[in-house]
Amino acid sequence: PCSIAHSIWQQLVRHCSPQSHQAESYKNGVVIASAVRTPSAPFRAEEQQLAGMIIDELAKRTTVPRKEFTKLIFCSSSKRPVPECKEHLSSVAKNLGFKCETLALQNDICSISGLQMTIDSLQLGVDQVIITGDTRRQVVQPEHGVLANELMSVQRLGISKRLAGNNQAPLEPAPTLGAAALAWTTQTAAQRLQLQPLALLREFSVKRNDEQVIFRLDGTTPISPSDIYTWNVVTGTEKAITETILGDMYPNRLCTHDFKQVTASHLLTHMVHSLPTGGLGCAFIGGDDGSIVMFLEKLAPNIPQVDGRPLLTLYTRDPCPLCDELVQRLEQEFAGQYRLEKVFIDRKENVRFLRLFRHDIPVVFLNGQFLCMHRLNEEALRERLQTLK
Repeated sequence: PCSIAHSIWQQLVRHCSPQSHQAESYKNGVVIASAVRTPSAPFRAEEQQLAGMIIDELAKRTTVPRKEFTKLIFCSSSKRPVPECKEHLSSVAKNLGFKCETLALQNDICSISGLQMTIDSLQLGVDQVIITGDTRRQVVQPEHGVLANELMSVQRLGISKRLAGNNQAPLEPAPTLGAAALAWTTQTAAQRLQLQPLALLREFSVKRNDEQVIFRLDGTTPISPSDIYTWNVVTGTEKAITETILGDMYPNRLCTHDFKQVTASHLLTHMVHSLPTGGLGCAFIGGDDGSIVMFLEKLAPNIPQVDGRPLLTLYTRDPCPLCDELVQRLEQEFAGQYRLEKVFIDRKENVRFLRLFRHDIPVVFLNGQFLCMHRLNEEALRERLQTLK
């Protein structure tokens, strides 16, 4: 095999070896609270406007108050100077109600450094919620298709004008772009905020300057190759990476990606939504100056089913004709497959949700995780109900 493929093989085998003595344990469990990407239909938008759209929806999906977010790390393919990109990103964050630190990255192969900074920050032992994201040209769809659950609500594309930032000069439209973002936090913060995270970071390794350090979540058993449901390999090189990389390790579970057509945020968003409950996925993201390997476990919501039926939570107000239409559609198409509870956002005790969803009702969560807003997403609901079976 080529030297690059051999290097990837060596790192993955070394990481997955139960006999590895290089692993260090870490105690602050890291979870992905939510993840979202733009629709597959092409559209045009300026990169910072697009970042604002995806960040706005991601925050709503988490239900986390905006004051809780501590960092916003976004990578773009923009050719503008970094200070200018940071200024635009800070303006977008401010307009959306965030008061957190913002960091704009450019030309970062698959945003490896952003992921490394996020994991390092979350290991400090302080409750944090961090958003990482990417806007990039030439993003392509995953080989096995995009799920409805991972896609941003189409209606959100109409808010780009106000997200461009106040007192900013008109921005020249960019070519068709793709964007994706994830919200990261710790297990302790997720419990405090009453979240139902999508996935848990079981193991990860970072390679810098030919030195690789492996970290394993304290109290968990080492992961073996046979445990992995899907392998996702991206490299920061123009050389072809073929399926021979993992030819002896379940090649039918291997997905390879061209680094020019994918970002870490797109890859991880698709992986956490497509993994079956309890399934493990591996993402190898390599660049010329380092690499990161992440093993994620899809989590089951900690909400009991009653008579085999999941809980649908409808955020509404009285009156809400659109909400009434949604409930009627549920009864017509999904009768007997769910339990329904209503949260009236205009009541005093629900002011947190009023701030989040004031302009978006009806909003629906399934077992504590985002399902849809504005209208019933029947495709997304069928996907989720199928995974429960």
